[in-house]
Amino acid sequence: MSDKPRLSVPLSTGLKGVAAISKFKGLINHSTSLSSLSNLDEVKDERIAIQNLLRIEDLETLRLEGFAGNQVLNKEQFIEFLREKIPRGSVKDYDELFESVDVTKEGYISWDKLAEYTMLKLADNDDRQKATSIPNWKGGKSLINAHRDSIKRILHMDSFGRYVSMSKEGTVCIYNDELQLYKTFKTTTESCKLRDLWVTDFVFMPNNNKIAISYTSKEIIIYDMTSKLELNLSYRIVGMISTPYCLDYWSDTENPNDAILSWGDVQGNVHAIFFNSALIALIERPAQQTNDAEYTKVRLEDIANGNYKNASYLTYNAHTEWTRKVKYADQLECFISCSTSTGRALAFGWMEKAGSTVRNNDIVRDRSNYSIRNRKLREQISTVSIDQGVNSFDYSQHFKLIATAGANNEVRLWNPFVLSKPNGILRGHMRSVLFVQFIHSRAQILSFSKDKILRIWDVQLQICLQRISNVFPRGPEGKIKRKKGFI
Repeated sequence: MSDKPRLSVPLSTGLKGVAAISKFKGLINHSTSLSSLSNLDEVKDERIAIQNLLRIEDLETLRLEGFAGNQVLNKEQFIEFLREKIPRGSVKDYDELFESVDVTKEGYISWDKLAEYTMLKLADNDDRQKATSIPNWKGGKSLINAHRDSIKRILHMDSFGRYVSMSKEGTVCIYNDELQLYKTFKTTTESCKLRDLWVTDFVFMPNNNKIAISYTSKEIIIYDMTSKLELNLSYRIVGMISTPYCLDYWSDTENPNDAILSWGDVQGNVHAIFFNSALIALIERPAQQTNDAEYTKVRLEDIANGNYKNASYLTYNAHTEWTRKVKYADQLECFISCSTSTGRALAFGWMEKAGSTVRNNDIVRDRSNYSIRNRKLREQISTVSIDQGVNSFDYSQHFKLIATAGANNEVRLWNPFVLSKPNGILRGHMRSVLFVQFIHSRAQILSFSKDKILRIWDVQLQICLQRISNVFPRGPEGKIKRKKGFI
């Protein structure tokens, strides 16, 4: 043993003594051997994995006896101790382990250096296992619901701990966290008869517990979701030239009064209403309207003309076909939208950077420390050409990527700042891809195609990890019939 003072090694893991051992236990229980992650050529030269070479009791022995008294070991001492106390690996195994720990080539290692290396190696193995592991799916089950037509969307309302779904004919179903039906009711609008009602989309507005619903009657109705999970009509936004087809809602986590309701229509346009007092009142009540009015009726033209101090409006043409999906990406400060037109499959409406922050005393009244951001759209709209267009997309802030569900059977990955070509193309679907979704915790992508095939992809490796078929129920096929006056 050497009496040379122990090296002072700054540990990124911050582990010492017993704390390190307890961390090893968790990682060793979840890690697989390195050979299971290697290809066939690599297995031939693979040595014993570190979690098989050094077990929990071996690490405890090393800490208490091998590195007792904060001592350090050179290579010969390290190999001799392990061969005597832990005769599990070969001399070459222990030699390679020492060389891997002694990255600075000082000729000796301490407990801190061994602990840091072991923790990082096991954590890396654990991350690889999570990234490439295939989920075990439980059997599917049909949920009891009252829907009589196609379901437009299913959302989770975090503030209520409930799921909500809505179908084309206006039926609303609310479920508990176990997806058991809790209650059901129907939405209506005075613009059309119940038999002619057609919901195109809806979104939940979590910062003020409201729900916005778009209809083919060319209006968006905003309801208050009460504590009893009932919808009370609050605002009717009317006067739209074209039918709203898809909705999106964003609110600032740091300033919940700052929010954006955006939608795409069947003429390829993108629209947005900017709210600067979303917690106080989305849109102020007109002076001529009494406080006894059941709801506030708002003409879109009045917002565009600046008649409301707490709301503003912008619109631009993005596509030559229907706008299938729209999303405001705050990190990019832009609106992203897609359509099934080849030339303008993906469009980006960039906002001026952050804009100016001003205080609005007319809205604030007696409230202090309140400010709003002035937003302005840049003149240039960026577009991406994709053969046959895009049905849907998803943006990941974590990976800084956009995944597109192509009508040409492909899933493509895009860097939003380099749109000349995709970062990757995921091929495997045999029919048009309808939906994509990032799973950030597993670094994976879900994609679902028209032939009811679900695929799971690894984001970094860009390979298909799993293909799932014959588990989804068959639904009505065929083209959707357009109602008269839909456009």
